[in-house]
Amino acid sequence: MLRIKLLTAAATTALLVAPAALAQTVPAPTAPAQTAPAAAAAQTPASAENVIEVLKSHGRFTTLLQALDQAQLTETLATRPRITLFAPTDEVFAALPEAERTRLLDPANVQELRNLMLYHVLVADLRPDQIIGARGPIATAGGLEVNIDGTGEAIAIDSATVTEAAIDAANGGIHVIDKLLDPEAAAQGDSEEAEAATAAPAETAPAPDGSTPPATPSN
Repeated sequence: MLRIKLLTAAATTALLVAPAALAQTVPAPTAPAQTAPAAAAAQTPASAENVIEVLKSHGRFTTLLQALDQAQLTETLATRPRITLFAPTDEVFAALPEAERTRLLDPANVQELRNLMLYHVLVADLRPDQIIGARGPIATAGGLEVNIDGTGEAIAIDSATVTEAAIDAANGGIHVIDKLLDPEAAAQGDSEEAEAATAAPAETAPAPDGSTPPATPSN
């Protein structure tokens, strides 16, 4: 079972800097200077509804909303500021084998479902202009990193494709994706990288005459 990092204030502070790091390769756009009223208007969210209310209003995220309820994350996502949600549609959930969908929504598997849902959340408002032209990992609300790639024709989140970017909400944004993200695959990738680093042989310093001494066998 994956370890969950709760959405504490400390975790929020740590994750808020992640989008800026991801977007370092993106040139800053040049824009004309704005007067104070115009600048204030530009910062006003396009929607007065939070991410949960926006999902409900669209009518195509009923299974996702059910999963968030089951994982006890609805209230958190409705009230937490600066949220990015990678949102699979009802079609994505319907494409899962029925047995798998039933298993995920079984109350007995609520911790696994919570892990899955937190892997779809960033505690930061990640906008398309921060992604386009950049790629790299960013920490999710569950602590694992998701890989974001904005260098292709479409934005990729791990193996999923963003089909609709940045649906605005009062407390962040929603990126619609065409498949469920897999935190187990991310955890496996982290484990394999750690094992590879541990297994890599240490470089042996050359002898004074330039030759390389034989490696010392390990016990």
